[in-house]
Amino acid sequence: MKKRGSGSLLRTACATTLIACTALAGCASTKPVGPAVKASEVELYNSTQLTTSQYSIVQHIYIDPWKSAFTYPAFDKPEDGIQAMKEVAGKLGAKGIMNVMCLDGKGWEDKKVICYGDAIKFN
Repeated sequence: MKKRGSGSLLRTACATTLIACTALAGCASTKPVGPAVKASEVELYNSTQLTTSQYSIVQHIYIDPWKSAFTYPAFDKPEDGIQAMKEVAGKLGAKGIMNVMCLDGKGWEDKKVICYGDAIKFN
């Protein structure tokens, strides 16, 4: 009888992990909620301007994707980060972004600012 080595067990474990990660990454992607919107048409809102019954969150921009556990986009200034978020939201078909935050990323990223927010669609 031939004995299975630990190398075979390791290969099986790695293959299983790779398949699981690939499946989960596919499930985590966000599909557009409507036709793409120009970034210039995406508006910024704060939590006092809308009630929760008026909108649905499409995606937590830069937070939802699995890549955010390893890398995060950084920008030279807040305006650049907000413009990039508007482009992401527009591609998703979102009409607005709520709860926008731009923070000092010094010591964490080479650039100066990291931003995030919630892409929303109106109900």
